[in-house]
Amino acid sequence: MATLAAKANVKALNPRSPDTKYVGHEPEWRVQPPENRASKFSNAFGWYNYFYGKKDAKDFIGAYLDAHNRTKDARRIRTLPDSQVRLTTGWLCRMSTMGLELLDTEQIKLDNLILELLAEKQAEPVEVAEAKPAGPTIQDRLKEKASECAGEIEGLFDDFIAAGAKMSAQFQPITIIRGHNVAPQLIHQIQQIWKGHLTELEAVVAGKDAQLVEGYGYLTKTQLKQLVKFAEQVITDCNNYVQIKKVERKPRAKKAVSAEKVTARFKYLKTFPDLKLVSEPAVKLVDATEAWLYDTVKRKLIHVVGDAHRGNFTVKSSAVIGFDTGTSSQKTLRKPAETLKALLAAGKPATRKIFKELSTTETQWNGRGNDNLIILKVW
Repeated sequence: MATLAAKANVKALNPRSPDTKYVGHEPEWRVQPPENRASKFSNAFGWYNYFYGKKDAKDFIGAYLDAHNRTKDARRIRTLPDSQVRLTTGWLCRMSTMGLELLDTEQIKLDNLILELLAEKQAEPVEVAEAKPAGPTIQDRLKEKASECAGEIEGLFDDFIAAGAKMSAQFQPITIIRGHNVAPQLIHQIQQIWKGHLTELEAVVAGKDAQLVEGYGYLTKTQLKQLVKFAEQVITDCNNYVQIKKVERKPRAKKAVSAEKVTARFKYLKTFPDLKLVSEPAVKLVDATEAWLYDTVKRKLIHVVGDAHRGNFTVKSSAVIGFDTGTSSQKTLRKPAETLKALLAAGKPATRKIFKELSTTETQWNGRGNDNLIILKVW
C-alpha cells in the first residue's frame, strides 16, 4: 500500500491542537495488524473522530478515489452534501491511503459503502416561481364530489319518505356512491353523517326524546323502523364500496427494462487472443443462476452462484448483484490455458469439480465488472 500513498501524494495529518500529546498523532500502518484488527480500527476511528468531521471525511474519500484513477467518481463525491457522508467510510479510505492493507472482506465492504454513496441523489436547486392565484386542487375536487354524493343521498332519503318509507330496489344508496366515483378515503365523511342520522332515528323509535318524537310524529312506528334500516343501509353500502374499490384497484404494471439496457454499463472483455477466449454477451448475466468468469490480469477463475432465496442474480450498473456471497468465490489459476480448456468443454457438474480440485486459495469476489473480465459460461 506504500505505492498507493505515494500515488496519492499524502502526508500524515498534523492537527494544530495541543491535544495531540494526549491522543497521539495520525495512525500509521507500516506494520499491518494481523490480530486485534477490530481494536486497531476502533482506536483509529476514535482519533479521526476527535479531530475531523464530515467535510474532511468527504475529502478523504475523494483522495482515495483519485489514487485509484476514479476521478469521475471523486468529482461526484465532492459535489455531495456533507450530511450524506458516513464518517467511517472517510476514515477507512484515509487509512487505506496511508498504507493499511484491507482484507478482501474489508475491501468489499468499503467498495459497497462507496457505491451506496455514489447512488445518493443530489438535491436539485428549486426555482422559486412567481406566486399565482391557486385554483382548485385535486383534493378540492375530490371533496366536492363527496359533498355532491352526500347531497344526493339526502335527496334519495326524502324520496324514500315521500314514497311511504317502503324499502325497494329503487332506493339503493350504493348506486349514487358508485355513480359519483367517490374517493375511498373520503367515504368516512358520508358515513359520519349517516351515523348521526341513525343515532337520531333510533332515539325516535325508542321514544327517548320528546321533541324528536314530535318532529317525526307524521310517520308510523313501522315507517320509522324503515328509516332506521335506510340509514343502516347507507353505512353498509359505504363499507361495501370501499371493499369494491380495493378489488378494482389494479397494481401499476412495472415497465420492463431490456437486458441490453440493464447491462449497458457492465464492464467486461469481449475477446482475449492470448488464450483464444471469446466472452459470452453480458446480457446472459441478467437473471442467471450460475456463471464462470475469468480475470485475465489477475488470473482469477470466478464462480458466481445465484442467491439461495431468489435463485438467480442480475446486473446493476457495472456490478453483479444478488449472488450468494457464501457459495460464490474465486481462485487463482496456475495453468490458465489447461484449466480453462477443460472448463469450457465440461458440463455444469464437471465445472464445479474442476474448480473444487484447484489447490489455490479460495477467496470472496466483490461482484465488480472490469475491462479484464471474460464471461466464460452462463446458465
